[in-house]
Amino acid sequence: MPREAQHLSPSSPRSLAVVSWTGGKDCNLALLSAWRNPTLEVIGLVVFVPEGVDFKAHPIRIQELQATALSLPLTKIKIPKGATDYKAAYMKGMRELNVGLGVEVIVTGDMDLVDGMPNWMEECAAEVEGIKKVELPLWRADRVACLERLVAESFSVVFSCVKSPWLDKEWIGMEITPEVIEEMKEIAKRNPPGGALPLDLGGENGEYHSMVLNGPLYEHGVHLKCEAEPRELEGQPGQEAGAMWWTLKIKDASLSP
Repeated sequence: MPREAQHLSPSSPRSLAVVSWTGGKDCNLALLSAWRNPTLEVIGLVVFVPEGVDFKAHPIRIQELQATALSLPLTKIKIPKGATDYKAAYMKGMRELNVGLGVEVIVTGDMDLVDGMPNWMEECAAEVEGIKKVELPLWRADRVACLERLVAESFSVVFSCVKSPWLDKEWIGMEITPEVIEEMKEIAKRNPPGGALPLDLGGENGEYHSMVLNGPLYEHGVHLKCEAEPRELEGQPGQEAGAMWWTLKIKDASLSP
């Protein structure tokens, strides 16, 4: 379907921007906000890829299909294997975006601090000449309001990774609907076993990850063919003993007409 035109201001200056991408719900909402911001001209998506790392919740091949469906180029910035200075690697990538593409603004779907630390993208960009700022349209946004906006804007979003003790494997592949949001709100009221924090409805503590298959800026939907049983993960970084994590087990993916 034809996507809506960018809301570009004909009279005031605008900055070239890229959206930090995973393919999940938050970066898609950030893209939509940036698309409708008349001070920004979105020219692409960017993903920082540690060499040799397999993105299980957000496979690169799905991100590439999303970029095609959005008619936006996806720039993949490689973080060298064994890199000891991640900040320097990110800053190098940001310089390349500025020098090569003229990017001045990086848009992210970050919603909150991680472990009380400063926002990573802002911290890196602050030391890169030419990058004016990091735009955070979802910063400290109400979690329920964001979930409801996904439904209101006709996004098709599924759970691509879920973790115990908050969610079980039955949630894998489930679409975010008003009924599902209500169920999530009920789960968030409970105290999980083992001293875990209650469910953050935005998944900001890693409780779940999502994948967008269609939305208001998509010219095609992303069609997934998955195994009936999800993939159970073991021995992942940060996975505590006894914790159960599941992801979609994707057999094939394509764009719908």
